[in-house]
Amino acid sequence: AENEFVKATQGSFKLGIQFVNWGKQDHAYFHPFGTYGRNFDLVPLHQYWIAAQQRGEAPDLDDLCMAWAAAKRGKFAPPLPDQRHVGSTFDYAYHFDAGLYARFLRHYAEARGVVRIEGKIADVLLNGETGHVAHVTLDDGRQVDGDLFVDCSGFRGLLIEGALQTGYQDWTHWLPCDRAMAVPCAKAGDPVPYTRSTAREAGWQWRIPLQHRIGNGYVYCSQFLSDDAAADTLLANLDGAALADPRPLRFVTGRRNLFWNRNVVAIGLSGGFMEPLESTSIHLIQAGISKLLALFP
Repeated sequence: AENEFVKATQGSFKLGIQFVNWGKQDHAYFHPFGTYGRNFDLVPLHQYWIAAQQRGEAPDLDDLCMAWAAAKRGKFAPPLPDQRHVGSTFDYAYHFDAGLYARFLRHYAEARGVVRIEGKIADVLLNGETGHVAHVTLDDGRQVDGDLFVDCSGFRGLLIEGALQTGYQDWTHWLPCDRAMAVPCAKAGDPVPYTRSTAREAGWQWRIPLQHRIGNGYVYCSQFLSDDAAADTLLANLDGAALADPRPLRFVTGRRNLFWNRNVVAIGLSGGFMEPLESTSIHLIQAGISKLLALFP
C-alpha cells in the first residue's frame, strides 16, 4: 500500500531529477519520469518544439513538461487516469530512507511467514561434486542449509566471490568515479518532489529530500579530488545544518563475470555497481528480483 510505504519510510514523491550546472554554469534542466506534453495527430510534441525552435519561437522545453510544472512549484498529485488529459502525461518515483525501507520490508515479509535468521557468516561449505554452496556456518556454530542462495552481502560478495571466486570486471576506465561522501542535513521547509543533481569539480552532488531530513552526497573521482576536499565542498553546499560527519564510501564500478553462478544469485552490490547518477543500483536490484521470480523453477 503506497500510503503505508511512504509513511513508514519517511518518504517523499519524485517527479524527476533537476540537473544543475551540467551543460554550463548557472544552467539547469529537468529530467522527468514520463513525456513532454502529449502527442498531437500521432506526432510527438518535441517535433513541434523543434519546428518552433527553427523559427525562433520555441519556449524552454522544460516549460512543456507537466512534471516540471508541478515540481518547480513544490506540488504533487498522482497522474490522472484519463489519457486524453495533460495531467496523465507524467509518472513518478519515490525518495525514501533506505534503513527504514529495509525495516519495513522485514516486517512485511515476517508477517507473511518469512523466517529471519540473524548471524554473521563464519564459513561456507561447498559440495565436493557439484561445487554448489551446501551450507553456511554462522559464528555461533549454527548451519544454514539451502538449495538456492541469494547473495546480498554488498561489495564483499561473500558467496558469489568469497566462496565461488566468480571474478569481477573493472569498469573504472569508463566510469572513473570511485568515491562518495554522504551526509544528512536538517530539512529546509517542505520536501520538494524531485532530486537535485549538481555538477561539481571531479564529480557531482545529490540532494534527496525526505520528510524528516535531506540526504546529501558528493560522488567523485579520487584521481582528481582528495577525500578532505570532497567533504569540505559537500559541507559547504548543504541547505541545512549537517546532522552527522560526512561518511566516506569507496567502490569499484563494474560487475561480476556471472550474476548467477551454480546455486548462488548475486543481487545488488554483490553483483556489481554502476555510477549512481540515475539510482541505477535500486533499479538493478528490482530488475534482479523480477528476473529471479520469472526464472524461478
